[in-house]
Amino acid sequence: MIIFASRVLKIYLRDKTAVFFSLLSSFIIIGLYILFLGETYSSSFEQIGNIHQLMDQWVMAGLLATTSVSTSVATLSVMVDDQYQKRQKDFYCTPIKKTALAGGYFMASLIISFFLSLITLFFAQIYILINKGSWFSFSVYMQIIVILLLTVLMNSSMMFFISSFFKSNHAFSTATSIIGTLIGFLTGIYIPIGTLPEIIQWVIKIFPTSHGAVLLRQTMMNSTMNQSFQQLPQTAVVEFQNILGITYQFENITLTPICHYFYLIIFTIIFFIGAVYIHSRQRQ
Repeated sequence: MIIFASRVLKIYLRDKTAVFFSLLSSFIIIGLYILFLGETYSSSFEQIGNIHQLMDQWVMAGLLATTSVSTSVATLSVMVDDQYQKRQKDFYCTPIKKTALAGGYFMASLIISFFLSLITLFFAQIYILINKGSWFSFSVYMQIIVILLLTVLMNSSMMFFISSFFKSNHAFSTATSIIGTLIGFLTGIYIPIGTLPEIIQWVIKIFPTSHGAVLLRQTMMNSTMNQSFQQLPQTAVVEFQNILGITYQFENITLTPICHYFYLIIFTIIFFIGAVYIHSRQRQ
């Protein structure tokens, strides 16, 4: 499995253009925020102290949650190309186990996605500092990395599952373009979840990646929020968190961080098992 994952990594990294375009959606989100969204969001909460720093942290948390979607898609394009070029028939003629084949694709996707997510975290911190924000503490960094790892696991599993249905490069390219367009909306980055119709809010809350975004927002914004809301009532805090998707409420129940962790873990397992099952059927 490790040798096969190494093959996928070499093929992916050989194409420098593919590496760049796998991060393009992240650059687009940053560009939209700088040019249009940042001032609009900040002006909606002028009464809150440190609002610019809060919004910078908010959008960077969403960015970190979505980066591994586009990067895993780019890595898994190698798998789709193998299917399209019928290379997998050659693999099936060898003693390689189906779990090793599927695991090799998944491992390569996971490695690339996590590495590029860490690079994104570095640039996110630089962006926050440039805008007069502050460094995250060591403990916050450790929490971010743990959440990132779990989010990358889930996103890679989800895209691994989705990619397993495609056998055509053209169809896969079209699907990934749609996913890249929708991912910002499905995690509440482009439009805060609290301003959307209730049915759309439910869709976002069900979408697994958004739960990674919630955990990252809570971790990255916690210290600044404690300072900003010292003189404001608790109701203002709750309203702010609900509008920006820092917490999720179902009816009168507010999900705790452990609920978000379990949600990510459960869907990681479901998507991975589903993808392995599809690969096993293809071999048969």
